[in-house]
Amino acid sequence: MTPLVAAITALGALTMSMYTPSMPAIADALGAEPGMVQATLSIYLIGFAVGQLFYGPLSDRFGRRPVLMLGLVVFIAGTAACGLAQSIESLIAARLVQALGAAAGATLGRAMVRDLYARDQAARVLSVIGMSLSVAPAVGPVIGGYLQILFDWHAIFAALGAAGLALLLTIAFFMPETNRAPDPKALVPGRIVSSFAELVRNPAYIGYMAVGAVSLGGLFTFHAAAPFVLMGLAGLTPEQYGWSMSITVAAYLAGGVIANRLVGRLGLDRLIFASAFLLLSGSSLMLALSLVHIVTVASVLGPMALWTMGIGISLPNSMAGALSPFPRIAGSASALMGFMQMGVGAVGSIAVARLHDGTVTPPASALLCFAVVGYGLWWRLVWCRRKRPEAGE
Repeated sequence: MTPLVAAITALGALTMSMYTPSMPAIADALGAEPGMVQATLSIYLIGFAVGQLFYGPLSDRFGRRPVLMLGLVVFIAGTAACGLAQSIESLIAARLVQALGAAAGATLGRAMVRDLYARDQAARVLSVIGMSLSVAPAVGPVIGGYLQILFDWHAIFAALGAAGLALLLTIAFFMPETNRAPDPKALVPGRIVSSFAELVRNPAYIGYMAVGAVSLGGLFTFHAAAPFVLMGLAGLTPEQYGWSMSITVAAYLAGGVIANRLVGRLGLDRLIFASAFLLLSGSSLMLALSLVHIVTVASVLGPMALWTMGIGISLPNSMAGALSPFPRIAGSASALMGFMQMGVGAVGSIAVARLHDGTVTPPASALLCFAVVGYGLWWRLVWCRRKRPEAGE
């Protein structure tokens, strides 16, 4: 069950990044400016964020499995439209549809874990699923780089469509329903409002959600700028760019292993506290190197490796901390958290595109701001309200 949930969750992140090595080629093929091509990523993140708000309540009402299958059908249709796009405007519209479908996997994957596991065990399972969610944006460019070299950018969307179809068939024949007690009133407008109101009134939920949002949103912001930085400024080929992302994959895996082994001994909050140093130091170092005009593969990916190692520690623990108190509205809790993660990524990618100046300063500044705000909220709303530190919480 866990591998399938991990694959479902990773599909959206893979779709986000797999075509990034082809972004310069797409600009040439469709006669578009780089900012317009970056808009295909921004609109994807917006659609991915908004879509999750709908899938959560739908799955609380009808169950995870049928809603997930609906999302995959929408995803496949949007992916086909991407591959057939003849203009940058049609590609942007198709990416929005694709994102609205892909949003189902991320939302419902987290909700299914909450259906099946208690807090500490959920953190361990979410560390595995979180690996897929964070590794996918780094593995995607490797696959996409080879497809761009061997074929062209259309082949990337063909491969994504095939992956979506394979997941749809697997779920239809092999996945059981995990929501054993659907709420018949989950789609009543008043119930939806009260569910989201219950979440935003909970300080701990907001604090944990903030950490998860800035961690993953910062990663997506980086991937919006990385192709133009590493291929444009550092001179990497699409293939080299794809493989360079393996550095961040390795760092995330290291963080995930640390989180999985130590959560029972140290508890969620101590691990999140430790991850703050990695995200803050990584973003600060990247910004400092950019300000002194040092722009190399190492000066970009070295600091980013610190960030992704921090994500490996913070993401599963922040998700478990946010979702565990809300078994009755797990779908809505997962949806709002996913909305904020993608929303931060969308804001960051739009800001980076608008502030693009040919340097690493805009994305590095965005990452530092995200880390300060997100962990500042968690410190105030979670850490400072703890009665006492508890291991294995």
